[in-house]
Amino acid sequence: MTVLVEDSEGIRTITLNRPERLNALDGDTLAALANGIETAGEARVIIIRGTGRAFCAGNDLKWLASGVLDELGAHMRHQDLMQRTYEMIGAAPQAVIASVNGLAFAGGFELALACDIIVADEAVEMGDEHMRKNLLPSGGSSQRLPRKIGLARGMYYLLTGRRMTGREAAEIGLVSLAVPGDTLEAETRALALEIASRDARAIANMKIMVRRGIELPLSDALSHERWIQYRYRNESAAMIASVKAFAAKGASK
Repeated sequence: MTVLVEDSEGIRTITLNRPERLNALDGDTLAALANGIETAGEARVIIIRGTGRAFCAGNDLKWLASGVLDELGAHMRHQDLMQRTYEMIGAAPQAVIASVNGLAFAGGFELALACDIIVADEAVEMGDEHMRKNLLPSGGSSQRLPRKIGLARGMYYLLTGRRMTGREAAEIGLVSLAVPGDTLEAETRALALEIASRDARAIANMKIMVRRGIELPLSDALSHERWIQYRYRNESAAMIASVKAFAAKGASK
């Protein structure tokens, strides 16, 4: 199987499983990834990771060159599926964590960018390498990267195709947490368990607050925040119960 799925303790772990191709994305792998995200159900956190020496090397260029790229419709369907899959990550009610090992280039780099949080091996090599091969992105890096690290830095990395390490990516705010490679799995799992302990509706609503609000003018975004908070208060008993429990604990001291 090119994608492995495991559910445990409120966490769905999706593992790209084509180590012989550095987990490059062909049509079947991309479709399986999309299905793994779409069917996460009751999970509160999704971890996306790669097996072997890489997180994901991007699109499988050998597969594209085998005939997909020659037929415009087939190529467009694949690129559309990639874009829809990465957009699905942002729309998912779960917190989605990319656990990045080894390398992450082009479409694999874009996959990490689409996630809510990136935890990376500090020595990982990552970057958008499309321009190195006279290609253009279709998984969102031309839009997500400048939004995350600013226009000047974004254009630099997009136009040169240069790589960065996990440590460098953390220093410019692209990676949330850079850790030694031998602790990557444990650090990612610990973070996922921490988030999974929260109320599911709180996680989903926080994502909506941030992901929709960040595209709005500040005054509109603040109104959006208040509206989401009011909606959450009416949807879930967790907010009121948490406040009352905290107040009662304080009163008992």
